[in-house]
Amino acid sequence: MKRLFRTTALAALLLVTFPAAQAATYSFSGVMDGGSLIGTSFFGGFSFDDLGLTGIGSEIRGLSSLSLSFAGHTYTLADADAAPDVSYLDGAFLGLSYSASAIEPKVAFVAGFNDVSGAYLAYTKDGLDAAGTVIYTAVPEPESYAMLLAGLGLMG
Repeated sequence: MKRLFRTTALAALLLVTFPAAQAATYSFSGVMDGGSLIGTSFFGGFSFDDLGLTGIGSEIRGLSSLSLSFAGHTYTLADADAAPDVSYLDGAFLGLSYSASAIEPKVAFVAGFNDVSGAYLAYTKDGLDAAGTVIYTAVPEPESYAMLLAGLGLMG
């Protein structure tokens, strides 16, 4: 039992001492509020490296992956007009900035200004613009589950 405790403590110490690159993963979903695609849902997810975020002032991070399913199409990083990113203000997640105009409907994620509640997904189809509110959900990383299980194991 002592050996198990020492091994677990050593592993935890190593994890704290040598942290791996941190990848933040978010999923999103929503429904269009207007236009010719009113009521059409969208969903997807993205990830980025959040290592080095300070929580102070305005911070921007580039994406490492993105997938958006909307109106029968799947949009990816390869479809982006410019390098997409995520924004933070004083440690608060504001949302995603992304646009793709080569596929119809054209889409653009717009981050919130002061908080994520102002974030939305806009689209243009047949020359008409409309938008829908986007809901972001942080996806826990496998390391979080491993730490939870290790903690439960120690308590047991």
